[in-house]
Amino acid sequence: MSPRTDPWQVYRRLRRVLFGAALVGLGCFGVGFHLARTRHAVTPFYVGLAVWVGMIAWGAMPLGEFPCPRCGEPFSQRGRTRNLLSRRCLHCQLPKWANPES
Repeated sequence: MSPRTDPWQVYRRLRRVLFGAALVGLGCFGVGFHLARTRHAVTPFYVGLAVWVGMIAWGAMPLGEFPCPRCGEPFSQRGRTRNLLSRRCLHCQLPKWANPES
């Protein structure tokens, strides 16, 4: 299987987007925390916290909707249940990183 046809390449990219968004949000939270301490105000703290949580949610939504390479259903979502740390597809039990043709 060539790297261009690897179905898990999209999953890896979405995972990197989630981690990057979490780091950017964490930086915004740190700036908000610093501003809250130096200005003796709570508003920058809560704004930074909201940005951090929002960035994590923004990055996690496409990852949760990633289609399984074998069955096409969302890999880590079944009904209203979402588990981004699942090691197998919640529908067909395909292990993460496995070749879907096997």
